[in-house]
Amino acid sequence: MTPDRELHLAPEAASRVRAEIGRADGNEVSFVLEVSNDGELREPRVVARGNSSAVLAAVRSFHPGDILLHNHPSSQLAPSHADLAVAERLWSEGLGFAITDNEASRLYVVVAPPEQRRLEPIDLDALDVDLAPGGVLSRAHSAYEDRPDQRDMARRIARLYHREGIALVEAGTGIGKSVAYLLPAVRWAAINGERTVISTNTINLQEQLVRKDLPFLRRALGVPFRYALVKGRNNYVSIRRAKLAASSAASLFDDGRAAELGTIVEWIETTDDGSLSDLPFRPAPEVWDEVASEADVCLRARCPHFEQCFYQRSRRDAATADILVVNHHLLFADLAVRQAAGNYDAPAVLPHYSRLILDEAHNLEDTATRHLGASVSRRGLGRLLRRIETGGKGVLPALEKSLASRAEDLLVRSCLDLIQERLRPELEGAWKRGFTVFRHLETLARAEAGGMIRIDDSFVGSEAWTAGVEEDLAATLAHLDTLVRGLQALREKISIDESAAKAFEEQLLEVRGIGNRLETAAQAFRSALGRGHRDDPLVRWLEYRAPPPTTTGGEVREGNVIVAAAPLDLGEVLHEVLWERIPTVALTSATLATREGFSFVRGRLGLGDELAVDEAIHPSPFDFSRQALIAVPNDLPLPTRDDDGRHAEAAASVVEELANVTDGGLFVLFTSYRSLRRMAASLRGSTKSARWPLFVQGEGPRAKLIEGFIESGRGILLGTDSFWEGVDVPGHPLRGIVIPKLPFKVPSEPVTAARIEAIEARGGNAFTSYMLPHAAIRLKQGFGRLIRSRSDRGGVVILDGRIVTKSYGSYLLDSLPPARVIVDPWADCLDELTRFYGQG
Repeated sequence: MTPDRELHLAPEAASRVRAEIGRADGNEVSFVLEVSNDGELREPRVVARGNSSAVLAAVRSFHPGDILLHNHPSSQLAPSHADLAVAERLWSEGLGFAITDNEASRLYVVVAPPEQRRLEPIDLDALDVDLAPGGVLSRAHSAYEDRPDQRDMARRIARLYHREGIALVEAGTGIGKSVAYLLPAVRWAAINGERTVISTNTINLQEQLVRKDLPFLRRALGVPFRYALVKGRNNYVSIRRAKLAASSAASLFDDGRAAELGTIVEWIETTDDGSLSDLPFRPAPEVWDEVASEADVCLRARCPHFEQCFYQRSRRDAATADILVVNHHLLFADLAVRQAAGNYDAPAVLPHYSRLILDEAHNLEDTATRHLGASVSRRGLGRLLRRIETGGKGVLPALEKSLASRAEDLLVRSCLDLIQERLRPELEGAWKRGFTVFRHLETLARAEAGGMIRIDDSFVGSEAWTAGVEEDLAATLAHLDTLVRGLQALREKISIDESAAKAFEEQLLEVRGIGNRLETAAQAFRSALGRGHRDDPLVRWLEYRAPPPTTTGGEVREGNVIVAAAPLDLGEVLHEVLWERIPTVALTSATLATREGFSFVRGRLGLGDELAVDEAIHPSPFDFSRQALIAVPNDLPLPTRDDDGRHAEAAASVVEELANVTDGGLFVLFTSYRSLRRMAASLRGSTKSARWPLFVQGEGPRAKLIEGFIESGRGILLGTDSFWEGVDVPGHPLRGIVIPKLPFKVPSEPVTAARIEAIEARGGNAFTSYMLPHAAIRLKQGFGRLIRSRSDRGGVVILDGRIVTKSYGSYLLDSLPPARVIVDPWADCLDELTRFYGQG
């Protein structure tokens, strides 16, 4: 490298650099400067003191095109190895790197800032033509409808791509929002070669995008863009791991599980996809654990199956795609890796991207809470410990059997002794003490009405804690820590002998992977159950989940116990990893706004007033005044906290009588499993309800329940959380919604309780600023299951009279689509509903 004479310090900048170096007594100081069009370096500001490596922590404050400058007190301007490493990293971030002397009189440019590529805007008029009557999309779609709001939304997204920034866009059902954001993404990729990531919450929407919308756009536009559905790594089978497991199947599994493994190995020869969703059966979790692709047991390019690897193939497809479709969980996994590395430009879980569409964005806070936290469960820990060894099967016996072939080797014998004398006793201890901890925790959680307890200082200091949990937890952590160290020692011992290390390389990778997971489990225990969290920004809780109901003669399953910790306030985290990082971010959903606009979602996601956010509401084109009727009976018992059964009995009667009018075709949406199970028992005990097929959440896979409901054409489906959204049943099969209780969050639920406390500690009103807006959006989602096309008609019956008797009821009703509302005794409501359905 030679000095670059095109870049030079402005005199004023040189003077300021000299002064700062003087204030540092001639030691190293790092500056960031702007670069003018004529190559002059201006406006220096200090970003770090010390050697150049210290500047990497401050890299987030730089802008592409800037240059980092630091001095060499020795006046020798040749870059060191550390300088070159920093220069490479900075250049990947779009920055230059230069060195000067203490007098700021000479300049050595190690690397100039990369030239900033000029991006071409999307032609908005051409976009309008694409979507308008007579355009390419109308010619390619037999059921085309002109949707002015779809065109407006597409223009808004296109402007955002070029201008950059953040947008909040509510697009009512029927707008065609997916095409409204996909079309600008495709046009942008064609013009500028930049990738867009589309992140959704549900698999249903992902499948719609990759199976329907994107193929349609490629066919209609005639543009050869690439797209890919990206799944998490653990969804793919590892060919190498599957073959390794098969070779040790007798040591890993009993006959039944070994047969599953054999079927997977056969399937590998025929599958094109290699993902769990393509497997014709659902393998036992412990079998999939042994064959799934995992980062910490991957040989990468050294793997003999690298070229055929399903996961690596998916990564190659993603790396060349213009549009990536992912779910919110995978997106946050990617952001977590980028945050930890401090590098938002290099590939991580996903390839680099600078344009992001967040669909189903109303779920973003809940998804981030789950992903950015830590948890450990009885079921998960048990599976991990069984994977090590249970009943003479597992990774440890398999390795032991392999080592036995070299038992004459002193080193190998010491490894066998380590397994027998150290690892097995610690494993037994982890089993015994760990599951004693979970038994204590289950007793505590089941004593609570909702099966959940918030873990705070009062809980950790309680008698129940000190008398039962504390000692066993300390012992469990000691066993887990010793197991981790023992597994590490085993790997190191075997690796001393080069031939042994090579012979057992694949099995040692499995040992390393298990050690990493044990360490993660121990850390989750500490995060959730440790002491000294008074000022901790985490909310921590304990939860018992009952097993699903069993059929007659079925296996009785044990409930699960989970301890977890999650960030209390996600706004700051999202600000750091999303709003400051990604040039273009559009958040969209059919349910983002309340009566008061976007203030609720902005507050929850950290989209403060300091951020310029483009906001828009595109209402549904459906005629709700004709297509829907909201009925609120005013003579039913109100739901009560102690649930004396009167409201539940009345709700069951309403469902029966409404079903008699509609001949089934009803969704009944609950806020708790307890109420759902009570309704199911009531309907099954009634001869009047026997003629309508009953589909109950928890009694089958969600997709199968929906499929059965649609096929029956006259079913009654009882569902909780996951059925309030992400379910699309257009047409005749769904013609009515019953909502027994307003969908308020449970205030005692740990995460909710912690957030309520935080709002009130700041002097806010948690009910009006958090509980009520959340209920409004949830109610809007439930309503949205009903009207999915212009031909759909149906009634929504709300059996919670608080929506008309409480002062906040108008807020909830005003947040719903503009359907006609009747408030009358149930008999009169039923008469009006009968007339409404008779007009269909």
